[in-house]
Amino acid sequence: MRSPLRLSPVVLFALLPLSACTETAADPPRDAAVDVPARDVGSLIVDGGAIADEDASAATSLPEGDCDPIDPGACALPWPSNLYLRRDATRRTGYALTFGAASLPSNGSGDPIDPRPLRRFDGYGLGSPIMTSFPNLDLAAMATEDHQDRALAADAAALLYEVQGNTLQRIPYFVELDGQEPTVERKILFLRPGVILKENTRYVVAFRDLRTTAGAVIAPSPAFARLRAGMTMGDPALAPRQARFDEVFTLLEGAGVPRGTLTLAWDFQTASSESLHGRLLAMRDDALARVGPSGPRLAVDNVTTFLPMRDGSGRPYDENIAMEISGTFEVPHYLRPRRLGSQPGWEMNYDANGRPVANGTRQPRFWIRIPHSALRGEPQGLVMYGHGLLGSAEEVRAGYNGHIANAHNLIFFAANLTGMYEEDLSGIFATLRDASYFTSVGERLHQGMVEWVLLARAMREQIAGLTEVASHNIRITPGELYYSGISQGGIFGGTFLALSPDVTRGHLGVPGNNYFTLLHRSRDFTGYFEGLRRSYPSTADQAIGLAYVQLLWDGTEPVSYLRHIHQEPFPGNTPHEVLLVPAKGDFEVAVFTNEIAARSDLGIALMQNYDNQRTPFGITQSPYPRRGSGVVLYDFGNAWPPPGNVPPPEVGTNPHGFPRSRDWHQRQMVTFFRTGEIIDTCGGDGCRPD
Repeated sequence: MRSPLRLSPVVLFALLPLSACTETAADPPRDAAVDVPARDVGSLIVDGGAIADEDASAATSLPEGDCDPIDPGACALPWPSNLYLRRDATRRTGYALTFGAASLPSNGSGDPIDPRPLRRFDGYGLGSPIMTSFPNLDLAAMATEDHQDRALAADAAALLYEVQGNTLQRIPYFVELDGQEPTVERKILFLRPGVILKENTRYVVAFRDLRTTAGAVIAPSPAFARLRAGMTMGDPALAPRQARFDEVFTLLEGAGVPRGTLTLAWDFQTASSESLHGRLLAMRDDALARVGPSGPRLAVDNVTTFLPMRDGSGRPYDENIAMEISGTFEVPHYLRPRRLGSQPGWEMNYDANGRPVANGTRQPRFWIRIPHSALRGEPQGLVMYGHGLLGSAEEVRAGYNGHIANAHNLIFFAANLTGMYEEDLSGIFATLRDASYFTSVGERLHQGMVEWVLLARAMREQIAGLTEVASHNIRITPGELYYSGISQGGIFGGTFLALSPDVTRGHLGVPGNNYFTLLHRSRDFTGYFEGLRRSYPSTADQAIGLAYVQLLWDGTEPVSYLRHIHQEPFPGNTPHEVLLVPAKGDFEVAVFTNEIAARSDLGIALMQNYDNQRTPFGITQSPYPRRGSGVVLYDFGNAWPPPGNVPPPEVGTNPHGFPRSRDWHQRQMVTFFRTGEIIDTCGGDGCRPD
C-alpha cells in the first residue's frame, strides 16, 4: 500500500515551498486566527451549562509570566505544566487550559504557536507526553521501554502517580532521552506512561536524587528549590503557586517521598470526556438526527462490472469482484473555509454559543465492491474499510479485500477519511511551517468521523434497495455490519468503533495509538521531519510543537477513544469489540503502543503466546478462544526495534503489509466478525510465518 507520508527529502522540499518557509525566506503573514469563543464547548454541549464571557486579553495573559521557571530548559517545560491550568469553576474539571501568548515555540518567521485553540480544553489530553530536561542525566537504573518493571521499584528515581483522594497510586512508565537531538546536553527527557491516562484525573510527576552520567548530583532549578523550601513570599511568579506545590509535596510525603529528595515535582490535570469528545458527539448526534433513521441518501453515479476471468473480449475482469458501485452521499458540513497562510484550510463552524453547527452540506464519495459470490445468491455481510496513511478510499480495491469478500461473502465499502486523506496534504504541509495550522487537520477529522458514521448507517439501511443491487437479487444478511481498517485505518478505527452506534465489531490492522509516540518511531514520518526542522530547528521546540499538535489530535485520536469502545460506551452505544492485529517489527507503526492499551483496563486483552522473545510488563495474557476484544501479534521473523524515539532500522522486509494477505489471519478476522470470538488460527504457539 502506498504511504504518501514517506516522501524523500528531495520530493518533500519540492513541495514545501507551497506551504512552508525556510529559516531565511520571507514567510507570508499568518492569517488572523479566529478567536475561540469564550465558552467551554465540551461542557456546554453535554451539560448545557453557560460559560461566562471573558475579556479577550485574558485568554493569553498569565500573571506568573508566559514561561514556567521550574524547568529552564524551554518555556513550556515541564509538560504538561500546572502553570497553564487556569481556574475556571464553569468547566467540568475546574480549569481552562490557558497558555500565554509567547509560551509556545516560534517558527523561523517569528510566529509563536497560537495557544487560543487549546482553551477549548479543560485539561491536558490523554496523549500528552510528559517532558522535562536534565542535562547529562544518567538513565542507567531508570525504567526503560524494555524494563518498565523498574518504574514501580521502591527506589525509582522517577515517579508517576494517579491522585486518588488524598493518596497516590503508582503508575508504570518508561523514560527515554530524545533520540532526535544529537547533543547530549540538549536532549529532552520523555516520561511515557505505561497505561493510557484517565479523563478528568489529577497526576503527580516526581524526580528524586538525580545524577549526571559523571555521577554529579543534579540540583533543582532555582525556582523549584524556592518552592520546595517554601520561600516564595513576595515573588509574583512563584508565590501564587506555593499552595499548590505544598499540596503536591504533602501527597508525596504521604507516599514516602520526602520533599528534600526532590529534584523536580509537579502535578497536572487531564481533560474531561466532555472537553475531549463533546464536539464530536454533538456533531454525530445532530448529523444522525438530520439524515434520519435511513442515513444520508446514496446517489449512484458509476457502475463497473467485471468478468471472473479474462475472456479475450477486452472487458475488465476480476477473479473476486463482480461489480464496483460508486457515488456520493449528502451529509451536514460542520466546517467553514479559512486560510493557512497561502493555503486553503478549514475550521469548525461555531454558533454564538460555541456549538459546532451545520454550514450547509457536502457530498463525499463512496465505493462499494460486490464479490462474485453475491451474484451466486450467497448472503452477504457488509464491511466498512478504513484506508491507509493520507491515502484514499479507493484502496478498498486492494486484492486482499477482494479475496476476503469473495471467500467469506462480504461486501466491502469505503469513503475517504476527511481530515487525513490525499486532499489534506496541504494542511499537513502548512503545519510544518506553523504548528498552529494543525487546527485545520484536527477539525476536518471531526467532520471525517461523522461522515464515516453516516455512511455506515446508510449502507446498512439502503444498500439492499439500490437498483444496482436489487436487480441482481443480492441478499444482505441483516445485522452483519463490520469495520476493517489498515494502518491509518487501523489507528482511527478505534475512534470509529467507539463513535458508531451501528458497527459493533471491528478489525484494526497494524494499528497503534498516540501519534506523539508513533511519529518519531515511524519510517513514514522521516521526510516530513525534515520539513519540521526547517521551521523549528530546536529539538525542544519540535517536541513541544508536536505536543501541541497531539492536544489538537486528542479530539479524534484513538488514545482518547479506546476506553469508550467497550468499558465506557458513549451515550446511545452498546459495548463494542475490536480485534487488533499488529505485526512485530513494523517499520511504520510502533507495536508496543497496543500493549499500553492492553495494560489500561479497557477490556482489550493480549492473546496467549503473544510473543516468543519478550513478555510485556504487567499484562496477563488471555487464552483462546476469547469472546471480546484482544491483540494478536503476527510475527514474520522481524526483531523488535531498539528502544528509542527514532525510526526502526530497515533490516529485512517490512512486515506492515503482511497480516492482511494471510488466509489464517483472514479466517481469524471473519470468525471474530460473525461470532465475537478470537480463535487461534496459528497452530497454538503464536502467529508466525506459515
